[in-house]
Amino acid sequence: MIKRLIFDIDGTLITGVNFIDSVKRTLTRLEIYSEDNVRLFLNGINTYEKIFNNYNIKDYTKYMERIINTKLPENFVYVFWEELKSAIPAKNDKLINTIYKLSQEYELVLLTNYFANSQLNRLNNMGIGKFFKECYGEHCIKPNKQAYLDACGNNFVKDCLMIGDDLYLDITRAKEEGLHTIFVNTKGIKTDSNMGIVVNSVEEISKKLISQIA
Repeated sequence: MIKRLIFDIDGTLITGVNFIDSVKRTLTRLEIYSEDNVRLFLNGINTYEKIFNNYNIKDYTKYMERIINTKLPENFVYVFWEELKSAIPAKNDKLINTIYKLSQEYELVLLTNYFANSQLNRLNNMGIGKFFKECYGEHCIKPNKQAYLDACGNNFVKDCLMIGDDLYLDITRAKEEGLHTIFVNTKGIKTDSNMGIVVNSVEEISKKLISQIA
């Protein structure tokens, strides 16, 4: 029986946004803005996880310094988190209602490859952060085995359901560790029956749909 729902964030709960404007505002506030630095910074966001298996402020700051070849102030990460708060879609009452209903039936937690405080700030601004009991992934990121096991908490993996938009990180790897999955196909890719349950958005997920899982 499914007891815990584990949600990915970007591309799953937060869709249709990018980080370009947040990066531009951050670099402007730090007085190091240039189009080249924006491009390099975005590249750093995309490549950090190829080198590190967790998120911590010291490594993240040093890595971004190397990427843009610029000394960053001690408050760099906090400035960036502040600007990321607005990297969310418009208010979605249907999403809020869906998450609320699911929270009445299951434990809801998050598994995200980024800093928990920053991600929760964004979800709070969307009106859904309060429905999640815990945010995992900062200290051990996907696709590491421990990330999935941590997100299960004290539950058996067979009682946990991973919900996400990344076929490898959220579906394939979660299945390999024994979790059930729902693929949120926000990118509109071609799917087949081997993927299991597929939805186009989180708003389609319900207790009735979850009950189909053996």
